[in-house]
Amino acid sequence: MAKVYLKGVGLLVGMIVGAGVFALPYVFSKAGLFWGIFHFAIVFVILLFLHLLYGEITYFTQGKHRFTGYVEMFLGKWAKQLAFLTTIASYYGSLLVYGLLAGLFLSNIFHLSVLSLSILFFIVAGLLSFSKIENIAAINFYLTVPLFGFILYLLFIALPYIKADNFFGNLGMTNHFFDGTWFLPYGVWLFALTGFSVIPEVRDFFSNSPVSNFRKTITWSLMLSAIFYLFFVIAVFGVSGQATTEDALSGITAILGRGALFIGSLIGFLAVFTSYLALAADMKNIFNYDYKIPRLISLILTTVPPIVLFMVGASDFVKILGITGALGMGILGVFIILMSRKLRKIKTGDFIPTNRLFENFVLVAVIAGVIYELWRIFV
Repeated sequence: MAKVYLKGVGLLVGMIVGAGVFALPYVFSKAGLFWGIFHFAIVFVILLFLHLLYGEITYFTQGKHRFTGYVEMFLGKWAKQLAFLTTIASYYGSLLVYGLLAGLFLSNIFHLSVLSLSILFFIVAGLLSFSKIENIAAINFYLTVPLFGFILYLLFIALPYIKADNFFGNLGMTNHFFDGTWFLPYGVWLFALTGFSVIPEVRDFFSNSPVSNFRKTITWSLMLSAIFYLFFVIAVFGVSGQATTEDALSGITAILGRGALFIGSLIGFLAVFTSYLALAADMKNIFNYDYKIPRLISLILTTVPPIVLFMVGASDFVKILGITGALGMGILGVFIILMSRKLRKIKTGDFIPTNRLFENFVLVAVIAGVIYELWRIFV
C-alpha cells in the first residue's frame, strides 16, 4: 500500500507543482501579503473540496474516462462540448506556459537560446508523454523528491537575506475593487493548486482499495504542494520584496548570486517538466478515450498547438496563468459540483459529507471569479 500511496502522491504532486510557483511571489508583491494569503486560504479550501468531489466521481464511476467523458455521462452531450472547449483551452494555455518557462530555465543553466530550448522541450516532453501512465507516475515521483530538496536548499541560502519589511511593508489591504492588483493572486493560486487532470489516473492506483485511501492521497498531495509554494514565496518574496520579478528568479540573483539562479532554474525545470508530462498525457487520453481518436493523432493534437502559440508570440505567462486559472479552472469547478450532485442522486457510496450551503458558496465563488476575470480582461 505504501508504494501505491507514493505513486499516487508522486503523480498528483508532480501535476500540481508547476509553472504557477514562479508567478506567486510576483503576485504577492503586487497585491500585498494580505490578499496573497487571503486568496490562498479561499482557493485551498475550494480546491480541496472540488478535488475530493471529482475523486468520488471517478472512483464510483466504472470505465476509463476523462473529464469530458464524465461530463457527458452525468450532464449530457451539450455540457460535454462546453467542457471540451474549456478543458482544451485551459490545457493548451498550461502547456504553453510550461514550454515557455522550460526554455527560460534551461537557458539559465546552459546559456543557449530560449527559443530553441523551448521548442526542444516541447518535442522531447511531448514524446515522453506518449509513455504509459505508470511510467509517467514513476518519473514524476523520482523528480518530485529532488524538487522538494532544491526548494528547501533555496530557502536555506535565502534565510539570512529575508527581511520582514518585504512581507509587511505592503499588506495591500487598501486596494479596492477597481484596483485589479488585489485580485491577481486568485487566478494564479487556482492554476497553481489544480491537479484535476490526473485524478482519473490516480484513481486507477486505488481501484482495489477503500475510497478513504484515495481521499488521503488527494488531501496530502494538495497540502504538500501548498507547503512547497509557501516556502518558495517566503524565500523569493522575503528576499526581493517589491522588486520581485515575474519569473521570480532574476530578482533574487542580484542578492543571492548566480548559485541561486542555477538552483532556482533546476527547481523550475523539474516543476514544469513533471506537470507537462502529466497534463499532456491526460489531454492525449481525452482525445483517445472520450473521442476515440487514434493515439498518434491524439499526441499530435496535444503537442503541436502549444508550439504554434509559442511561435506566434504568446509569452505573457503571468497573464496566461491568471486567465487559465480563473476562467478554465473556475468553469471546471462548476461542472464538478453539478456532476457530484447528479452522482449522489443515482448512486450510493461512501461519499464525503456535503452541505448545500457550502456547495453554493463554492459555486458563487468560482462563478464570481470567472466574471471578474472577464471584466478585468475586457473592461
